[in-house]
Amino acid sequence: DSIPPLLTATIPDVNQTRVSTTLKRVELQFNEYVKLVDPNKNIMLSPPPEKNPTVRTKGKGVVVDLQNELLPNTTYSVYFGNAIEDNNEGNPFPVFALSFSTGEKVDSLMYSGLVVDASTLLPVENATVLLHINPADTSLTKSLPVAVTRTDPYGYFVLRNLKDTLYSLFTITDQNNNYRYDPVSGEQVGFLDNRITPQKPMFTYAPEIQPYFATDTAGLLRRPVEGNVFLFKEAPSRQYLRSYQRVRPRALELKFGSHDPQILKAVIPGMDSTQIIRQHNYYRDSLIWWLAAPSVPDTVVLHLTYMATVDSLNALMPRTDTLRFSPFQDKEEEGQQNANNLNNLGRRGERQQAPPSVKPQRESMKIEVTVEPDVLKSKGFTVKFNDLPIDPDFTLTQMTRITPQEDTVSVAFSVSRDSLDLCLYYIFPNTYMEGTPYRYLIPTDVFTDINGYKNDSLMTAFETLLSDDFGSLTLNVQSVFTPVIIDLMNEGRTQVLRTHHILSDSTVVIPYLKAGKYALRITGDTNGNGLWDTGNVTIRRQAEKVRIFRFPGGSSLLDLAEKMELTQTLDIEQVLNQNVTLTPPARKR
Repeated sequence: DSIPPLLTATIPDVNQTRVSTTLKRVELQFNEYVKLVDPNKNIMLSPPPEKNPTVRTKGKGVVVDLQNELLPNTTYSVYFGNAIEDNNEGNPFPVFALSFSTGEKVDSLMYSGLVVDASTLLPVENATVLLHINPADTSLTKSLPVAVTRTDPYGYFVLRNLKDTLYSLFTITDQNNNYRYDPVSGEQVGFLDNRITPQKPMFTYAPEIQPYFATDTAGLLRRPVEGNVFLFKEAPSRQYLRSYQRVRPRALELKFGSHDPQILKAVIPGMDSTQIIRQHNYYRDSLIWWLAAPSVPDTVVLHLTYMATVDSLNALMPRTDTLRFSPFQDKEEEGQQNANNLNNLGRRGERQQAPPSVKPQRESMKIEVTVEPDVLKSKGFTVKFNDLPIDPDFTLTQMTRITPQEDTVSVAFSVSRDSLDLCLYYIFPNTYMEGTPYRYLIPTDVFTDINGYKNDSLMTAFETLLSDDFGSLTLNVQSVFTPVIIDLMNEGRTQVLRTHHILSDSTVVIPYLKAGKYALRITGDTNGNGLWDTGNVTIRRQAEKVRIFRFPGGSSLLDLAEKMELTQTLDIEQVLNQNVTLTPPARKR
């Protein structure tokens, strides 16, 4: 049996007028027993009441119990989404909405659109779309909307039974299901820049409201899209000390609720302020303070005075906290010790005699060298110190390459420190030869960290790639009217593989690509900070614009064959100004 349930009756009737405002329930009757799937997610009443309806099955039907009296002279729609299936085989009833009015007529205009994540352009399912009329600054957080709906797996929505009037459209990920925006809980938000007036009338065969099945991919992709809404998470506005911990024996980490905390005073008893070396991330809401005093106590006490949010108006007042940082415990070393202890347990659980431990001759600093051959030519490789190095002199390290004749040749190199991470350095060979073995040697005792520990000898061997063994993508970037970020991403857009920052028309070569499918994400970096910046609904600022480039033929994916060399022109102005179209949702795994 693959036949879906058949709707036999509704209460009220479809498009019934003069429905009593004291109506207590809405009913659907079917020709067989049905069950409900995620009713709180799929079923909603528009306009929404103060108290959400409850939904239940009754015999061969579905009952929506209304908890509040209806408004007079108002058109209502009850959306059932994908909530109804037959009881035995699970055959879904098509997406359905029941409309009725407490007035003399049923409003019959509609508006359709697409909701996508602002940074990835992937469709957002189950986002709540809200319409307000002449909203005040607090309407989105305090007042109920005059119409609502939710998005399907394609991010698509249709607002039905609308009046011929001006609306402001917003979208939220309504986590508490109250139809109000709650930024403190981490909800995402989006909005249309301009107010809308619905133009399209609803009629039986309108593609926007056809009762499509989820399996009809072609039909779902043909639906008209009148507007794009881009969902983003606003930067937190409430300032407070979110967390603090000791991340290294001489490093304290402080995390704040919002950007750029105003720290008025920081005192560690017995330690001069000049003995604190400060490190921060780009937004300055995550800080690491390195303690360079001759000695550091086991428990560090920090008296911190900063400007904190004290009320709902986000007013800032000085606040002083006394923070106690316990002695540092290395969780990685603890995990290794626990694993060793388990290995020392016999088959029956008896503890075996542990081998005698060999105490290291000295404490030494930890260094990690990471080489990624596919980006070595453009980005170099990294040297990461576990603890802050003190005036590291990289001229004491050595780089060599091995010639085809097995000779060892010295290679000059340049060094740059990361702009934010004081423990991270980039090494760039001055001479880059493909298909060649390289060696990078850090001799013993050339570096000293903040603990006074010196390094053990560390040799890193790596080999550069041969371009003939890989594919490549050359981008002719044109019409660059704003700084842009070009990201080469994997097929699912979950990982950035290469990044290029572009300020003017130029040619970008992306070498050493394996066969596979890739996407190109273009970000309009309007403030030129090299990052994607989120939006702000209060001041009506959209997130920085992102688009996925569509290759010739219309696909958003480049299918690169083995050793293929491809050249593609990117017109940045054209790409950033294009509308986003419907795409199939990612497969759920």
